[in-house]
Amino acid sequence: MLNKLILWFILIAPWFSLFFLKKEVVKRFIPVSLLASFIMIVYNLVAENQNHWEINVSIIPSLEPAFVSGVFGAFPVITLWIFHFTFGRFWRYAVTNVIADFMFALFPIHYVLQDVLGIYTLVNINPFERFILFVAFAMILYGFQAWFDKDDDPLSM
Repeated sequence: MLNKLILWFILIAPWFSLFFLKKEVVKRFIPVSLLASFIMIVYNLVAENQNHWEINVSIIPSLEPAFVSGVFGAFPVITLWIFHFTFGRFWRYAVTNVIADFMFALFPIHYVLQDVLGIYTLVNINPFERFILFVAFAMILYGFQAWFDKDDDPLSM
């Protein structure tokens, strides 16, 4: 029961943080956040096919194999916040994403969700391989936003 409450919190709570952003910021970066969710949905489908993990606790079973709380909750909102603070400064974006991806793929978030709470179990992928995938996804997202936001200089430091 506690695990499901935590998953619902991960799904819903991040969206409330958007009230602290200006409407223009949300409108500017919502497309890249939606792309981030789409990429994660595709990754979740591929991961299911490749047996990367087993989901042990789900809040919306009909949407498995997607890790619903992350794909539709924390992930797009965190993407939006990272772009708000770093877009236009590529190296700041890259370092921020490496840190965030490390936290999710290796420690502490992965440790808590897998080892402490048992929400999922990695099977045919190790945490480091997942980390590399997430960093690659972040670079794709930056390229998309640079293309989408042609007026800014996306590679300025």
